[in-house]
Amino acid sequence: MVVTITGRLDTLTAPAFDSQMKQALAEPRPRILIDASGVSYISSAGLRSIQQLMKHAEAHGGRVGLFAVPPPIMQVLGISGFPALLDIFPDRAAALGA
Repeated sequence: MVVTITGRLDTLTAPAFDSQMKQALAEPRPRILIDASGVSYISSAGLRSIQQLMKHAEAHGGRVGLFAVPPPIMQVLGISGFPALLDIFPDRAAALGA
């Protein structure tokens, strides 16, 4: 499943993101790819949402990956240690081919 996030992923928007991800997590062995090309800002609440998504997917034999991450967002992910925790791809084609 490919999910597109646009704008901010923060305290105000993370709860809606979490609710939308419940459908994806209902699948056995969920494989969730997040198109982050439109993300302009991510807060600790947004990072927590992605981390919870990763934990749930992995607990059910699935994986979460990001692709097309803008450089400022990649910097936040890097500082937070996320590249060691999930797959990050340069673009949609690479993500779908993995």
